[in-house]
Amino acid sequence: MCPGPKVPKSWSSSARRRRALSHSESSSDWARFFDLLHPESGDRILDVGSGAGEKAARVLAAAPGSEVFAVDPNPKRIGQAKRDHPEVKSSVAGAEKLPFEDAYFDKAYSTMAFHHFLDIDKALGEIARVLKHGGSYVLLEVEPRSFAGRMFRFFGRLMGEPITIMTEAQCLSRVRAGEGFVVDGSVSLGSKYLVRLRRT
Repeated sequence: MCPGPKVPKSWSSSARRRRALSHSESSSDWARFFDLLHPESGDRILDVGSGAGEKAARVLAAAPGSEVFAVDPNPKRIGQAKRDHPEVKSSVAGAEKLPFEDAYFDKAYSTMAFHHFLDIDKALGEIARVLKHGGSYVLLEVEPRSFAGRMFRFFGRLMGEPITIMTEAQCLSRVRAGEGFVVDGSVSLGSKYLVRLRRT
């Protein structure tokens, strides 16, 4: 068995580890994400795997007049989202069973959450179900061979969490095989990548 990456002593606490493995992107990555998502006033937007809601709040701030909803299976993170970002409509739910009506959203996205989905095919089916026809789903993911990708896998094994990290090519192949979406663009960001899917 190959050893996991060496963990600095300063990462000993879970809080420090979360900061070190934070899902923040560079300003250029975030700009490209917004280019693909293109949130607008009047949009109803869903953050799938929102964590504590930081990205959802940023999307809402970028598109005044929109409605942003956030779901995450972790009740503690959703509790924090409700405290810190009450303007976002947050609820506890997994990607595989979204508590919304069919064709409810104009747009959806996931930032560094796709690899946590327990059943990717089922999750994609649910996201397609709640999107309007012609709506878009944008996902930001990490390349498995990058430092962040190796750290996610290491801590996933350490904590017993199932994690499926795919390369950009593997991700594109996987989503093309699914129903309800067509690939509408992808951007390589070096250690990360963006993919936009269009609801058929």
